[in-house]
Amino acid sequence: MIIIYACFSGTHAAVIVAALHLGQLKATSLPKWSRVQRLPHFDAPEGQGGLRYMGRTPDGNAVYTAAAGHDGEAARRAVKTLLAALGREHNEVLWLDVTPRVSFLWRVGAFCRRYSFLARVGQWLLRWSLKRDFPVLVTIARECCRYKRDDGTKIAGRNYCQDVKPRLQAKT
Repeated sequence: MIIIYACFSGTHAAVIVAALHLGQLKATSLPKWSRVQRLPHFDAPEGQGGLRYMGRTPDGNAVYTAAAGHDGEAARRAVKTLLAALGREHNEVLWLDVTPRVSFLWRVGAFCRRYSFLARVGQWLLRWSLKRDFPVLVTIARECCRYKRDDGTKIAGRNYCQDVKPRLQAKT
Protein backbone atom coordinates (compact mmCIF):
# COMPACT_ATOMS: atom_id res chain seq x y z
CA MET A 1 0.00 0.00 0.00
CA ILE A 2 1.08 3.57 -0.65
CA ILE A 3 0.30 6.22 1.95
CA ILE A 4 0.44 9.83 0.77
CA TYR A 5 0.23 12.75 3.18
CA ALA A 6 -0.53 15.96 1.31
CA CYS A 7 -0.44 19.62 2.21
CA PHE A 8 -0.21 22.79 0.15
CA SER A 9 3.55 22.67 -0.46
CA GLY A 10 4.17 19.12 0.73
CA THR A 11 7.07 20.29 2.88
CA HIS A 12 5.58 21.27 6.23
CA ALA A 13 2.56 19.58 7.85
CA ALA A 14 2.70 16.54 5.55
CA VAL A 15 6.37 15.94 6.38
CA ILE A 16 5.70 16.06 10.12
CA VAL A 17 2.77 13.64 9.90
CA ALA A 18 4.79 11.27 7.69
CA ALA A 19 7.67 11.42 10.18
CA LEU A 20 5.25 10.59 12.99
CA HIS A 21 3.88 7.67 10.97
CA LEU A 22 7.38 6.33 10.31
CA GLY A 23 8.52 6.79 13.91
CA GLN A 24 11.07 9.48 13.04
CA LEU A 25 9.35 11.77 15.57
CA LYS A 26 7.90 10.74 18.91
CA ALA A 27 4.19 11.33 19.27
CA THR A 28 4.40 11.61 23.04
CA SER A 29 6.28 14.90 23.17
CA LEU A 30 6.59 18.07 21.14
CA PRO A 31 9.80 17.91 19.09
CA LYS A 32 12.34 20.71 19.20
CA TRP A 33 12.32 22.99 16.18
CA SER A 34 15.90 22.00 15.32
CA ARG A 35 14.79 18.33 15.15
CA VAL A 36 11.88 19.21 12.87
CA GLN A 37 14.17 21.17 10.54
CA ARG A 38 16.39 18.09 10.13
CA LEU A 39 13.52 15.96 8.79
CA PRO A 40 13.98 15.01 5.14
CA HIS A 41 12.16 17.41 2.80
CA PHE A 42 11.02 19.73 5.61
CA ASP A 43 10.86 23.32 4.34
CA ALA A 44 12.70 22.18 1.22
CA PRO A 45 12.78 24.41 -1.87
CA GLU A 46 11.49 21.61 -4.08
CA GLY A 47 8.10 21.95 -2.38
CA GLN A 48 6.33 23.44 -5.37
CA GLY A 49 4.82 20.17 -6.55
CA GLY A 50 5.46 16.46 -6.78
CA LEU A 51 5.69 13.42 -4.57
CA ARG A 52 8.55 12.87 -2.15
CA TYR A 53 9.44 9.48 -0.70
CA MET A 54 9.77 9.51 3.10
CA GLY A 55 10.29 5.83 3.87
CA ARG A 56 8.67 2.46 4.50
CA THR A 57 6.71 1.25 7.49
CA PRO A 58 7.73 -2.05 9.12
CA ASP A 59 4.76 -3.59 7.29
CA GLY A 60 6.22 -2.55 3.93
CA ASN A 61 3.89 0.36 3.15
CA ALA A 62 5.56 3.21 1.27
CA VAL A 63 5.02 6.68 2.77
CA TYR A 64 5.18 9.79 0.60
CA THR A 65 4.42 13.47 0.97
CA ALA A 66 2.75 15.44 -1.80
CA ALA A 67 2.26 19.06 -2.72
CA ALA A 68 -1.45 19.44 -3.34
CA GLY A 69 -1.59 23.17 -3.99
CA HIS A 70 -4.94 24.93 -3.82
CA ASP A 71 -6.91 21.89 -5.00
CA GLY A 72 -6.00 18.80 -3.02
CA GLU A 73 -8.92 16.88 -4.50
CA ALA A 74 -7.61 17.41 -8.05
CA ALA A 75 -4.16 16.18 -6.98
CA ARG A 76 -5.71 13.09 -5.36
CA ARG A 77 -7.69 12.33 -8.52
CA ALA A 78 -4.53 12.71 -10.62
CA VAL A 79 -2.73 10.10 -8.50
CA LYS A 80 -5.70 7.71 -8.71
CA THR A 81 -5.88 8.20 -12.49
CA LEU A 82 -2.17 7.51 -12.84
CA LEU A 83 -2.55 4.29 -10.87
CA ALA A 84 -5.41 3.20 -13.11
CA ALA A 85 -3.26 3.93 -16.18
CA LEU A 86 -0.50 1.77 -14.70
CA GLY A 87 -2.96 -1.06 -14.10
CA ARG A 88 -2.91 -0.76 -10.32
CA GLU A 89 -5.88 -0.87 -7.96
CA HIS A 90 -7.25 2.48 -6.78
CA ASN A 91 -7.45 1.23 -3.19
CA GLU A 92 -3.67 0.72 -3.11
CA VAL A 93 -3.30 4.39 -2.22
CA LEU A 94 -4.40 6.09 0.97
CA TRP A 95 -4.47 9.87 0.35
CA LEU A 96 -4.64 12.07 3.46
CA ASP A 97 -4.88 15.81 2.91
CA VAL A 98 -3.49 17.46 6.03
CA THR A 99 -4.13 21.09 5.01
CA PRO A 100 -7.74 21.46 6.23
CA ARG A 101 -6.80 20.08 9.65
CA VAL A 102 -4.02 22.53 10.57
CA SER A 103 -4.67 26.05 11.80
CA PHE A 104 -4.94 29.09 9.58
CA LEU A 105 -1.72 30.52 11.05
CA TRP A 106 0.14 27.33 10.08
CA ARG A 107 -1.03 27.77 6.50
CA VAL A 108 -0.03 31.44 6.51
CA GLY A 109 3.41 30.52 7.86
CA ALA A 110 3.92 27.90 5.16
CA PHE A 111 2.83 30.40 2.52
CA CYS A 112 5.24 33.04 3.81
CA ARG A 113 8.17 30.58 3.71
CA ARG A 114 7.88 30.58 -0.09
CA TYR A 115 9.01 34.21 -0.31
CA SER A 116 12.44 35.30 0.88
CA PHE A 117 11.26 38.66 2.23
CA LEU A 118 8.59 36.91 4.36
CA ALA A 119 10.65 33.86 5.33
CA ARG A 120 11.38 35.04 8.88
CA VAL A 121 7.72 35.73 9.58
CA GLY A 122 6.79 32.37 8.08
CA GLN A 123 9.30 30.51 10.23
CA TRP A 124 8.05 32.24 13.37
CA LEU A 125 4.43 31.36 12.51
CA LEU A 126 5.34 27.73 11.80
CA ARG A 127 7.27 27.41 15.07
CA TRP A 128 4.40 28.90 17.06
CA SER A 129 1.80 26.83 15.19
CA LEU A 130 3.75 23.60 15.69
CA LYS A 131 3.21 23.93 19.44
CA ARG A 132 -0.46 24.43 18.83
CA ASP A 133 -1.10 21.96 15.98
CA PHE A 134 1.15 19.07 17.02
CA PRO A 135 -1.71 17.14 18.72
CA VAL A 136 -3.73 17.50 15.51
CA LEU A 137 -0.85 16.10 13.45
CA VAL A 138 -0.49 13.20 15.88
CA THR A 139 -4.20 12.50 15.54
CA ILE A 140 -3.91 12.35 11.76
CA ALA A 141 -1.06 9.83 12.02
CA ARG A 142 -3.08 7.81 14.53
CA GLU A 143 -6.10 7.80 12.22
CA CYS A 144 -3.94 6.38 9.47
CA CYS A 145 -2.68 3.68 11.84
CA ARG A 146 -6.27 2.63 12.44
CA TYR A 147 -7.23 2.60 8.76
CA LYS A 148 -8.01 -0.85 7.42
CA ARG A 149 -7.90 -2.21 3.90
CA ASP A 150 -10.99 -3.59 2.24
CA ASP A 151 -9.99 -7.10 3.37
CA GLY A 152 -9.92 -5.95 7.02
CA THR A 153 -6.15 -5.95 7.58
CA LYS A 154 -4.49 -2.92 9.14
CA ILE A 155 -2.07 -1.00 6.95
CA ALA A 156 0.21 0.03 9.80
CA GLY A 157 0.96 -2.38 12.59
CA ARG A 158 2.64 0.18 14.86
CA ASN A 159 0.22 1.95 17.14
CA TYR A 160 2.82 4.30 18.60
CA CYS A 161 0.35 7.18 18.95
CA GLN A 162 -2.09 5.29 21.12
CA ASP A 163 -1.35 7.08 24.37
CA VAL A 164 -1.52 10.65 23.06
CA LYS A 165 -4.84 12.39 23.48
CA PRO A 166 -5.63 15.31 21.19
CA ARG A 167 -6.57 18.55 22.88
CA LEU A 168 -9.45 20.64 21.69
CA GLN A 169 -8.50 23.95 20.17
CA ALA A 170 -10.21 26.79 18.45
CA LYS A 171 -9.12 27.35 14.87
CA THR A 172 -7.99 30.85 14.06
